[in-house]
Amino acid sequence: MLLIRLFAVAFLFSYSALAEDLRLVYPHFPPYTKQQQPLAAGNFLVEKIMQQLQQGYSTKQVPNYKRALSEVQYGEADGFFFASQNSQRDSVAVFSKSVLYNNWSWFFRYDRYLDPYSSEFKSDAKVASIEGTNTLRWLNTHHYHVVGKQSNVAKLAIMLFDLERIDAAFMSADVFKSSEVHPNLVRGEYIEVVQRSAPFGIYISKAYLEQHPGFMQRLNSAINVVQKTYLDSSYTLPGLIREP
Repeated sequence: MLLIRLFAVAFLFSYSALAEDLRLVYPHFPPYTKQQQPLAAGNFLVEKIMQQLQQGYSTKQVPNYKRALSEVQYGEADGFFFASQNSQRDSVAVFSKSVLYNNWSWFFRYDRYLDPYSSEFKSDAKVASIEGTNTLRWLNTHHYHVVGKQSNVAKLAIMLFDLERIDAAFMSADVFKSSEVHPNLVRGEYIEVVQRSAPFGIYISKAYLEQHPGFMQRLNSAINVVQKTYLDSSYTLPGLIREP
């Protein structure tokens, strides 16, 4: 009888753990994530992934990736999306299978092109990115002449086009090009040079995964299904299909 009771308690505990909502946070990072309707691509795909998992979840918007990581690190969230991978994030969370691929690009004023692959550019050109992003981290890691970090695309565009305090902006191409916070962006008056393509995925905290064995495998399987249903073979933002 005691054994049956212990089994029942263990079952209820396990069921309760599975039934808990997954707490996810995300930065304001249009067009990938945003709070307003209609759902941004990242919010939409995460919704479909959680439906495929049959996993209850909640989401909360935070100012930037730095805050998202902090919430996971201090147990206020179980994960965050969409993000590219780095060692700092890997120390507290596990990176999922890539969901989308995101180009990191240089952006120049339309009347001034510099060669971003030259040694002179790396040592002399004044560049900037968005605070808390992997693009800013990449610039610092590779020893570019970083002169500032901005909180959003609008401020970065002003630095580049109006004040001319920087020679180039470096960031997610889709984020920069989809923003309409500056006349140059609306009219497409800039030069873009792609530096690299980075995978975007979902980070889940190591603490959550310890309590929910097998969750990451199930998450990656769900991502596979959603990719095949809602993305074309490029696995990029332009390949998003909202109604398969």
